[in-house]
Amino acid sequence: MQALRTARLVLDTPRETDIPAVLEACADPELLRWIPLPEPYTLENAEFFVRSYCPHGLASGRFTVWAVRESDTLPLVGAVEVRSDESAGAASLGCWLTPSARRRGVMTEAVTAVCAHALSPDGLAFERLRWECLPGNEASRRLAEAVGFDFTAAEPHAVDFRGEQRQALTGELRRDGLRG
Repeated sequence: MQALRTARLVLDTPRETDIPAVLEACADPELLRWIPLPEPYTLENAEFFVRSYCPHGLASGRFTVWAVRESDTLPLVGAVEVRSDESAGAASLGCWLTPSARRRGVMTEAVTAVCAHALSPDGLAFERLRWECLPGNEASRRLAEAVGFDFTAAEPHAVDFRGEQRQALTGELRRDGLRG
């Protein structure tokens, strides 16, 4: 996996030392409100994420998870995942951020870097990326729109959220639409 750098961030592989930060972030009630993680989120879930889930994604070639860090030596403050879709040339993107890193532009910077890499012919070489969020998750939608995702073309559709069918908003980003 290629590590990515921005003006103030390092995006690299989740590490064993990130497990406490993953647990703290993913047990946050606000995050659980919008992302279908196990609830309650336990230490075992965080260990599985770092030790099995992320390495499996890389090994299988199906998805890549970047840890978002504010320096090489600090624990992660978030994660960004790019998952290859069934259709050729397409992938979906998802992310989360620790409460302490919110409202500082960290995720906008991280997602912009990941999208640029995912859409670059020299990177993951996807033609388009998809973003889904539940209605009411305005922070997620604002983040996606700031990066360049367009929500006007796609109709809302049903997604399974912890066993319940909920409507999701879908945005799309093509190579020529990336901002930043």
